[in-house]
Formats: sequence, structure tokens, C-alpha cells
Amino acid sequence: MAKTKRTTKGAKQETGAAKFDLDKFIPSKFQIPAALLIIFILLAVFFAPMYFGGKTFQSGDIVAMMSHKNYVQQESEHLWNPFIFCGLPSAMTFGPERWYDFTSTVYNSVKDFYGKIFSVPYTAATFHLLILTITMFFLVRELTKNIWISLFVSLATMLSTGFVVFIFIGHITKLAVLAMYPLIFLILIKMQKEFKIIYILILIVAVHILFEPMHVQVIFYTFFAIGIYFLYYFVHSIKAKNKELTKNLVKSFITFAVAIVIALLMSYDNYMQTYEYTPYSTRGTKSLLETETKQTESDFYEYATNWSFSPGEVLTFIIPSFYGFGNSTYQGELTQNQPVEINTYFGQMPFVDVAMYMGVVIFVLGIYSIFMNWKNSFVRFLTILIAISLVISFGRTFSFFYDLMFYYFPFFDKFRVPSMILILVQLSFPVLAGLGIMKIISLKNEKNIKWEKIIKNSAFIFTGIFVLSLLLSGPLSEWFSSRVAEAGQKGQQLKPLYEYMSEMFLSDLYIGFIFLSVIFWSAHFYLNEKLSSHLLIIIVAAVSIIDLWRIDYRAAQYKDNPEITNQFEPPAYVTEIKNREKEINQPFRLLNIKQDGTPGSLNGNQNYHVYFLLEDFYGYSGIKPRTYQDLLDIVGPGNPTLWRMLNVKYIITDKPVNAPEFNSTILDEKTALLVNENALPRVYFINAIKTAPILEVLNLIKANAFDPKETVYLEDETLNVDIPDSTASVNIIEYKNEYMKV
Repeated sequence: MAKTKRTTKGAKQETGAAKFDLDKFIPSKFQIPAALLIIFILLAVFFAPMYFGGKTFQSGDIVAMMSHKNYVQQESEHLWNPFIFCGLPSAMTFGPERWYDFTSTVYNSVKDFYGKIFSVPYTAATFHLLILTITMFFLVRELTKNIWISLFVSLATMLSTGFVVFIFIGHITKLAVLAMYPLIFLILIKMQKEFKIIYILILIVAVHILFEPMHVQVIFYTFFAIGIYFLYYFVHSIKAKNKELTKNLVKSFITFAVAIVIALLMSYDNYMQTYEYTPYSTRGTKSLLETETKQTESDFYEYATNWSFSPGEVLTFIIPSFYGFGNSTYQGELTQNQPVEINTYFGQMPFVDVAMYMGVVIFVLGIYSIFMNWKNSFVRFLTILIAISLVISFGRTFSFFYDLMFYYFPFFDKFRVPSMILILVQLSFPVLAGLGIMKIISLKNEKNIKWEKIIKNSAFIFTGIFVLSLLLSGPLSEWFSSRVAEAGQKGQQLKPLYEYMSEMFLSDLYIGFIFLSVIFWSAHFYLNEKLSSHLLIIIVAAVSIIDLWRIDYRAAQYKDNPEITNQFEPPAYVTEIKNREKEINQPFRLLNIKQDGTPGSLNGNQNYHVYFLLEDFYGYSGIKPRTYQDLLDIVGPGNPTLWRMLNVKYIITDKPVNAPEFNSTILDEKTALLVNENALPRVYFINAIKTAPILEVLNLIKANAFDPKETVYLEDETLNVDIPDSTASVNIIEYKNEYMKV
């Protein structure tokens, strides 16, 4: 049916709601500053307990980040970090600011200053979320030329659980990379029309800032999205025979490639460390057991795909608790009515912190937008990007496409957590939703009976689902509880937990469909001249913000900031060790083998001892040295011969050990300090060199079957050694992070 202009209904008077106009309240020249102010206010209100209340978040990554504070600030070089895993390149942990990197220094100085304004330094982490929101605002403004829709999309992005959770759990480097994502696309879109020096400079700076956090997986996904962008638009321009667009795409592609080269050169030192280290890390090579026993790649493949999304979990885009939720607070019969943090997720992944929820309104409007705006080239690009990202996120659940990437795409096999690529989906859907609202607004001036009927019928359908879910609440609750039980959480004693999870599911179901009803009835009233376009945008934005806010806050588990910082008060064993080592001045390692979850223990290590600049045999990281991991896999951390070899002088336990090689000191009722009298120094003479396969040597260590003071084993080289006489000695006269003088 051809579209024609809608005739004015002269007999119908516009109501007050139909005449509402934001332009009357905020002059056009103040609208962008007003929008940016609203962004900041909502961010500050959302994180008010942290901004103004002295609260913060706690996770292994946050504690690990705080643990490295003194390492970063020390005067010694930072090429090597000797404080965890017996040492690894500093680029794999936390390095210092590089004074010669002006761009990053300025950006990070502003971020740090932002954190110092408020009550808790960790507030600086939200600076990246603020920049992501602002850059998204300007990207959508370029696409829609509408400030208020741009504000709606940017706020929906800001409150998407996939991004807020990075603040909760301390995955700040991911957010720091994503902050530049909308800005890069904004410049590329502008370059479709014209080239300016300022665009080139902004692109170079944006790519450089994107590289600096060194989260290679998120950087890869960003470039993956940009690659799909160029591929789609090249095909589109050739098909449309648009030579001007083709020429500009070629120029922008070359410019982007140059920006990558410049950005990499500016970060050459860090990325060269990463490149050189990767083959020696757990991400770059098979384990010794796999190599020696001729195992296939199945173990590594399984490790890489543990966090594979599933097609069923797409329903969490609509009902976030469809598979449980992730972290939330239970208070009821099972905990004597005391609030306890629990994780209720029961999907196929090992666990999740939150559901990947972008807002049911955002999701549904995005789906509608795909069909309403299919002729829009950017909508087609986003749809293709979403489809590819979603299929990849399924990992081994839908392995054909993922396996093509895993086995044949450069670097892809170094990544784990396939579901992480859903960040591209969560960045795309708010933009689609904004374009969907734009299309609905345009329908008022177009005669398109088809879409007017679809919107009206959708309002009836969503209202009907809401009413039906209320009427069937009992059977729905029983059905959901049976799913939880089938997933493995069985037992009559867990009935209160089932009820808690069912209530969460039902409330999300009710609220989701009542919100959809409100949005689509509002759109229907707008098309019938009962509401203005500005009022429609306000309703959509308000409903979306309320929806996302309530889900985000379900996972927000604040802690008192002193509770976190007090963890770094030196424990008794740290004080005792430092007192003992005042006059010795020789390197040593320690190992806390307690398993009570206390800071520094085996199951609560979080690189805690780095804070005190004490070298730990153990550590906390997702990219360990491969040989170190082989030691743990085959020998294990609790082996006296291993401690002897690797200079582990102090062992912290929960009780003293009655053995001649250990001198035990009881520090309190839960802590004993063992001095390992058999620990060898960092450098020493040996009497013999033997050759043996690595696996055999590790099994000798495991069995405590040889004396490392007498013999050293090499894998494939035979050397003769002169036995040192009784007067031979070796001493370390200077020792720093990256070198020692002997």
C-alpha cells in the first residue's frame, strides 16, 4: 500500500498531553547540556551509596586491583611482577602510568580526579560508564538528529545489566574498552560523508584509549564489529552503485587501519610483552598432561566454552529470572530471616553474576525496529551483527559457527567465555529501540494502516498476556519450581528457595508485560493524537529506566568501604614475617595454605600479599604461566619438595605442624606461621645435572623423591658440572623486580 500524508482531523482538538513540547521548557541551545546533566545526575543517583554514602563493591578482581597499589607506586621498574605465580610480565597484571603516553595520562588523570571528588575512590570506575553513555548519546544523535531519543538510548545503555555488572564485579578494563565503542562508530559514520582532520585525530585518540586497558578479548570483539560494519557497507555501496560512498569507505578503512598502527605503536611495550608471553601462558599452549599423554584439544575446548550461552537463555532478554538470576539477596526461612547473598542461576553455564538483561522494552522495540526500519542500512548492519554475535555466544551449544571461529579465525582460540560477545548485542539493541521510536513517531505523518494495526494489536496482546499470567500464577509457579528441581536443586527443604525464585520469576513476568502494555498503548494513543511525541519518548524512557534500575539493583551488593580497606591492615603473620626479614635482605616466597576464604588464603588469595610487597608462590589471574599451572595440576601447591625448590620460606596454616623441617609459631587461635628450614635460597650451587622428561620430573617432585639441592633436571640437554668445594658460596647483592645481581 502506498504511503500518503495523513489528513488533518480538523474536528479533533489536541489535548494538553498531545500538545506537550519539551522545547517550550528547554530552549534548543540548552538541550544538549541538559541531556548530559541528566545523564550525570541519574548515574550519581544510581550509584548514590558509593558516590555519597561511603559504600563500595567487593569481588576478587576489585581486591586484586587494590592489592597492586603499592607495586604500581614503587620506584623499581615494572617490566616484571615477581609477587605472584613466582613471577610473570607486569603487563599481565597492573602496570604503572607511562609518563611518556600523554593521551592515556590525561584520560586516566581525569578519571582518577573524578574518583577523588566523591566519598569512595572506586567511584573512578564509573567514569568509564559515564563516557560510554555520553559517546552513545552523540552516536544516536548523529543517527536520529533527535536529542531526546538520543538521551533515552544512552540511558538505556548505561543501565544495561551487561555493563553495570562490570562495576559490581570489578571488570573495569572491559568497560574502559567499550567506552570508546560508540565514539569510533560515530567517526566512521561521519566519514561516510566527509573527511576532516579533526575526525582523524579523534579516531586515533579513541583507538589508542581503547587499546590501553589491554582487555584483548573485548578489543577483539570491537574490531570484529567494525570489520562487519566495513564488510556490510562495502557490499551495500557496490550493490547500490554508490561510488562516492565506496570511495569514502575505502578512505575511512585506510584511516582506521593507520589509527590502529599508531595506537599499537604508542602501546608497543605492553602489547609486545603480551605477544611474547602468550605462548608461555595458559591461553597460548596446551597443558603438559595434554601434550605428554597425546590428548586432543577437547580439554582446552571445554575450558574455553564453559560459559556458552544457550538458545533457551535468550528468554532472559524478556524475563531476566527465567533461568534464576545470578546474585541476589535472600531473606527468609532458610536463613532465619537474615539477608544472605545467594546465586540462583540454574542455566547451563557454571554460574553468572547477573542475567544479560537489556530491558524487555528495549528488546521488543528493537525487534519491531528491525522490521519497521529494514530499509535503513545501519539497522541492517546492527541486525547482522546481533545475529552473528548471538550465534557465536552459543559456543559449544551451537558449535558449527563457533568452531569455525575457534579453529580458523586468528587469536579467537585464545578467548574463553563465548557469552561475553553478548556485549555487542547489548550495545546494538538500545540503538535499534531508539530508531524504532523514531519510526513510530514518523507514522503520525504517514498513512500506514498495517503498522498502526500491528501496534494496536500488540498492545492488546501484551495486556492479554499480563492478565493471563495473573490468572495462571499458581500453575506458572509450580512449573518454574519443577524446572529448578530438574536442574539439580532438589529436596523438600529447599521449598522456600523455590518459592523465592518463583516469586522473582512471576514478578519479572508481570512487570515486563505490564511495561510492554504501557509502551504500546502509549504508541497507539500517540498515533491517535492523544499524546505528543515528546511525551511518548518520556514514557518509553521512564518505563525503561525503572525496569532496568530494579533489575540492576537486585544484583547490587554494597559493602562499607572501610570493610574493604581494613582488609589491608597487616595480619599478624605479615607483621611477623616483616620483623624476621628486617636484617636478612634476601628474597623469599610465602604461601598461605589456609582454606577459610580469608584474604591471602588459597581460596581467597586475590593477590593479597602484593599489597605488602611479599612474593607469593600462589596468585589470582586468568592468564597464568603455563609451567606454573602444570606444577599445580600435577604436583599441587602443598608439596615440601616444591616449596624447597622455589624458595617458599614461610607457610601460613590454621594450626602448627609437628615436623623437623618446620619451625612453628602460633600467632592466634586460627593462624600458625611455619618457617621452612629446608627452603633453598633463590640462587644456589648443585652437584649434578640429569636429563629426564618433564612429566617424569614433576612426578618425582610430587613423590618427594629427589633432593633439589643435589640435583637439577633438564629436559633434553646433558651437561657436566664440577662439584663445588665446601668453601663455595653465592650471594644476591642487589635484587629488584626485573633483575638481580649475584
